[in-house]
Amino acid sequence: MGTAIAYPTAVALKEAGNYVITINGARSKELVILENEMKAVSDEAYITTDDGSYGFHGFVTQKLQELIDSGKKIDYVLAIGPIPMMRAIAEVTRPYHIKTKVSLNPIMVDGTGMCGGCRVTVDNQIKFACVDGPEFDAHQVDFKNLTDRNKLYLPEEKQSAEAFSHQCNLQ
Repeated sequence: MGTAIAYPTAVALKEAGNYVITINGARSKELVILENEMKAVSDEAYITTDDGSYGFHGFVTQKLQELIDSGKKIDYVLAIGPIPMMRAIAEVTRPYHIKTKVSLNPIMVDGTGMCGGCRVTVDNQIKFACVDGPEFDAHQVDFKNLTDRNKLYLPEEKQSAEAFSHQCNLQ
């Protein structure tokens, strides 16, 4: 789903005269979205699938590393998606000092900062993704703390998801 959020940024970057490279990743071909739209605003566009059902077999991090290793000049990376992927992107770009932004919208709950669900440590300061972000310098986000907080209620979330799936009678 990160592609839907990245699309307007890609459009704006292209309209501003930038060379845009898109790496659109998904678990499988069926989950790839906005492929044609991203290609239309990109100078280069790549699809990666974890299962190899479409495009490059692997993760977006692998494709990004491949582009960096090829000597491709990359000045800015915007990563939007699952927290582990954004963390991995930050670690790929860190040694090259490539400016990298992550969108922490996946951790937002109420959008007001009142619930505290989107609390994150950035540059050793407490921030709220919904009011202070959602985009942050990836190299300043404390991903370990964020990941630990995100896992805190996994058992309850799993139990709730299972209960919901058993109650759904829509056909």
